[in-house]
Amino acid sequence: MFMPRDRISKYLQWSGFLRMIPKKQLLSTLAYGIFRIVAATIWPYFLYRYLKGNTLPHVTELIPGVLGVLLLLIGSGVASYRQSAINIGLLKTFSLELTERIWKKMHALEWLHFHRKSRVYYFDMMMVEAWRLRGAMGAVLEVLAVNGIIAVALIIVIALISFPLFLLCLGALAVLGVLHIYAMRQQRPSIQRFHAAWRTQHHWVAKSVDQFDLIKMGRGYNRSASQNRAETNSFLEANSEKLRQQSRWRIVNQAAGNLVRVLIFLVGVFWLQQGYVQFSELLIVLLLVSVVQSNLMQVPGAVSALMEGQDAALTLTEFFDLEEEQIKVVEPSGMNPIEQLSFKGAGYLYKGGAGIQALDLDLVRGKIYLWQGRNGSGKSTAAHMLMGLLKPQEGYLFLNGEPASWDLLKTLRPRFGFLDQDAPVFMGSLKENALFGHEEPERAWAGLGSSWLSGLLPSGGNPGSRLVGERGEGLSGGEVKRIALIRELLRSQEVLILDEPLNHLDAYTIQVLKEEVVHLKKDMIIIIISHQPGFESIADEIRSF
Repeated sequence: MFMPRDRISKYLQWSGFLRMIPKKQLLSTLAYGIFRIVAATIWPYFLYRYLKGNTLPHVTELIPGVLGVLLLLIGSGVASYRQSAINIGLLKTFSLELTERIWKKMHALEWLHFHRKSRVYYFDMMMVEAWRLRGAMGAVLEVLAVNGIIAVALIIVIALISFPLFLLCLGALAVLGVLHIYAMRQQRPSIQRFHAAWRTQHHWVAKSVDQFDLIKMGRGYNRSASQNRAETNSFLEANSEKLRQQSRWRIVNQAAGNLVRVLIFLVGVFWLQQGYVQFSELLIVLLLVSVVQSNLMQVPGAVSALMEGQDAALTLTEFFDLEEEQIKVVEPSGMNPIEQLSFKGAGYLYKGGAGIQALDLDLVRGKIYLWQGRNGSGKSTAAHMLMGLLKPQEGYLFLNGEPASWDLLKTLRPRFGFLDQDAPVFMGSLKENALFGHEEPERAWAGLGSSWLSGLLPSGGNPGSRLVGERGEGLSGGEVKRIALIRELLRSQEVLILDEPLNHLDAYTIQVLKEEVVHLKKDMIIIIISHQPGFESIADEIRSF
């Protein structure tokens, strides 16, 4: 089941995250956070009680107070460690949930909508945007939810110790806060430009990797090298600008913080001479100001991460807004095998105008159909309509002689075998590729040895443990095609579509394939799409597109 659109929006908000946290873990992290806040506010007031007065206490009189403060600080450190461990677990849970939702959404997309985006786009959703959102959640849990509250609580403690010093500190910290907010607003455009440059660079790297074989053959080296330098320079310039902005405002904020400390000290000394404050009050307040500033120094970075998380949430929301495949009918239980599939006046046109119109088909179990025609004539489009990957914009469907909804084809896909002209082979072992999607993979692999399909396995070594690189790297074109054939023919199906099956295959494999296809046809409808000669002798019907 996929999450409804309105629930996706709520999930990407902080309230949705908090509702997702198990109550026990949420209460635990809140308890540790409250203890840290209480400890941070008690120890300075505890010391103040010992120091207030006209004379300083003896060292022996300070020992109980100092020991009490040390115990509070140790307890606060332990609570901080435990809370951090819980928060790490919560972030893992959140990240796993989010990644699973992205994965499910990706596989729920309409087939055509999915292929309109590059694979780099989906990498960015899974790895970049999800990670930025995780960083924002970490900032909320680790910094904003505790350090910010501790800073506010300590300011309140200053008010209890000395109201004049409280007003002084509050005004000074307010100025620092305004400066930090202004600095973040100034840095925001450079951060956004950097992330845009990151995506552009990511796409360029993927493109340059795909150019490797062409460049190795002496094609386009200078042009690709020049583009690589330009693209990388643009990316690094965006990164440098972000770092310059961060460095500039970090120095300004540090200088302002030091100026505030000096100002509070000078005004405090003046008030001490005038009798407005006591020495013990000034001493404790100066200490607390340093602690408050150390806590507040983490807040701008956390707020910046929070803003990045909000940008990531918007990007992910746009991703979750992509159109999903809608299946409005359910395959009836106990449905009879596919004996006949018919199209009457079916058509599908792409945005550019290409496609196919007024298509009539009558496919019957036990026959082999050969579809021929020039490139772009609509052969593959017809196959995609047949599998429900493209929903016809016109025409009618008949299944076993009865009228049926086009959506029914989507539910029948598990009954189809499909060898695409660009056979998908992924990173992993040959065995994993050959058995992908099989309900009983080990049993199928054991039975492969006694089947004619074993002859399609690449020779040399143990084919089961042989590793395949990304997109079939390490295999020849023919080996990729044969592995994809094994994957489709190991499964039982009622309709088998072979799109350009002759590509990359040697003469022996082609002959074996032709012989076996003839044996298979009695149990299924077989469609062979090819603009090359070779299957005319076994086809029951040949159609030109």
